[in-house]
Amino acid sequence: MAAPRQEIEALRREIARHDKLYYADGNPEISDEEYDKLFDRLRVLEAAHPHLVTPDSPTQRIGDALNEGFASVKHPFPMLSLQNSYDLKDIQEFHRRVVDGLEGELPEYSCELKFDGISILLTYTDGMLTRAATRGDGERGDDITTNIRTIRGLPLQLEPKRLKLEVPKVFHVRGEVYMRTDDFLSFNREQVAEGKKPLANPRNTVAGSLKLLDPGMVARRPLRVVCYSFESPDGDLRSHSDGLRTLDELGLPVSRASQVARTIDEAVDYWKSWEAKRDTLDFEIDGVVLKVNSISQQRKLGNTSRAPRWAIACKFSARQAVTVLNGVSFQIGRTGVLTPVAELEPVALGGVTVRRATLHNFDEVRRLDLHYGDTVILERGGDVIPKISRVVTENRLRLSKPVIEPEKCPVCQSALERLPGEVALRCTNPLDPEAVKRQIEHFASRGALDISGMGFETINELVNHGIVTEPADIFFLTAENLLSLPGFARKSAEKLIASIESAKAADLDRLIFGLGIRFVGESTARTLAYSFADLEQLSRTSIAELESLPDVGPKVAQAIVEYFSTKQWRSALEKLKRAGVKLQGATQGVRGNILSGMTIVVTGTLTKYSREEIERLILAQGGKPSGSVSRNTSFLISGEKAGSKLAKAESIGIPVLSEEQFGLLLQGKIGLDSLTR
Repeated sequence: MAAPRQEIEALRREIARHDKLYYADGNPEISDEEYDKLFDRLRVLEAAHPHLVTPDSPTQRIGDALNEGFASVKHPFPMLSLQNSYDLKDIQEFHRRVVDGLEGELPEYSCELKFDGISILLTYTDGMLTRAATRGDGERGDDITTNIRTIRGLPLQLEPKRLKLEVPKVFHVRGEVYMRTDDFLSFNREQVAEGKKPLANPRNTVAGSLKLLDPGMVARRPLRVVCYSFESPDGDLRSHSDGLRTLDELGLPVSRASQVARTIDEAVDYWKSWEAKRDTLDFEIDGVVLKVNSISQQRKLGNTSRAPRWAIACKFSARQAVTVLNGVSFQIGRTGVLTPVAELEPVALGGVTVRRATLHNFDEVRRLDLHYGDTVILERGGDVIPKISRVVTENRLRLSKPVIEPEKCPVCQSALERLPGEVALRCTNPLDPEAVKRQIEHFASRGALDISGMGFETINELVNHGIVTEPADIFFLTAENLLSLPGFARKSAEKLIASIESAKAADLDRLIFGLGIRFVGESTARTLAYSFADLEQLSRTSIAELESLPDVGPKVAQAIVEYFSTKQWRSALEKLKRAGVKLQGATQGVRGNILSGMTIVVTGTLTKYSREEIERLILAQGGKPSGSVSRNTSFLISGEKAGSKLAKAESIGIPVLSEEQFGLLLQGKIGLDSLTR
């Protein structure tokens, strides 16, 4: 029994990680098909071992987590997901289940394009857009009304196309926010011109845009909406296609590619025809959706806890192309990790010309058995970057040579190493030029010192010209240094110098994160900044003291101590001091133990503190900030417009404090014994 339990727990962790990457970060690592294989395996295991099913399993919920930056709102009805299919057999099996559920009655299907964007729910009241929410966890979503109101193609006040069309007093619309390909390319050109990193794809851009807290920034992004479901308040619609016509007549944007199929064969033809035509569109689709058209039949079929029984998403197979491996180059990350990259004969794939594809590591190279000159199958599924799926070995040249691991770093010729338990090769030279470039890029990034105008092209020139050799060197740059580089005028040089000067006063947690210590992300950097008086005190700490801090385990503690013991750090510290960079933390290392051993959740909109300030106070008093409510939560601090976390805390008897009460607790004016469950 131990083996199924362990596999189930591992699958849940992996699925949760991919859910965060897809929904919260908008940056998936795997294709939808690969995700569904993980999910299906978990579902099979749980069906075989029902006593191992838990309420927090991915199979027991619908969507993604909520974003703490927005108020949480309850949906008027569950926003369910769709069952996925990838081949004709899946579609035929779906049709068989539908016919069985309708007791032999044959349905018509509404066929629609599946836009590859972000799902939303719109509410109109008296003809006015009054609310827009993300799907969230299916029951509650983030209120993103102010952001959605900036999308010009979406009417804020309905203007029906027919004068006598009666507009329901309150109704709801499901839709998808997306970005056209040409708009995305234009937006990326602007990003590069401003010295920022280009974004990966339209869907990632949409996901990131909707999470912005500044509607003005959202308004500058070319977002669009397509509406695909009209939720009739009176329940008087006869068919889904009638609902689409109503949306169109109300003046809402709908797809012109939808059609009704009288038979499943016609629906399959629709799927196949759009798979062949998808590259002719100026927006991304990742399949088509088939829905039983009759509303009465939909009601008869009903829903599962996750998805309607009357609809299915028919995904397209991953785009494939045949090309030739011309060579292998290498990328070196900021921690020295060596990533092999396939250099390919240029080939069109998914509307773009692909010349390179990551090979991840040499385990993958060996799995593929790659040889120079091989004919390879290149694949791109959904949002995932192109990858080599297999080699056409029958086309292999007789004298071709295999791709093998380099013995030395291809950039600086230093020794390579592979750490125990890792597959990655690393360059042992901390001053490897390519690694230094990536270190500086990280140092200047938005989550770190946020130096505007310090793009990778500028960093590349600075390192190649020997002007900087490590991140701390940027604090000694002059306008004259920059004017010696291509592309800089006096105004842009002075603007970058001003941004660097401002970065000297950055909060300590940003500086710690910018150092690029292995395993130290933004959250751990905050913990460290709130726990030590300054950077020098942190650099002298022991593994034991680090392990006593929240969320700092042995591996992280070891990495921190190792980093601060290097010659590279001593050089950086001397330069940071000489440049006048602020090394002190906001708490000055004044720690107490009022909250020692306690787990505290913060929710809602705060007025007295910022989110970072309240987390700093919790950490400084020995507490551990947490993002989710459970029976292990000591108490919850609730601001205005608190949502699902407050409701859950109250339902399981977790004490709830206001900001004012939390302040009194820290001042000793109320005691912990006043917190009752």
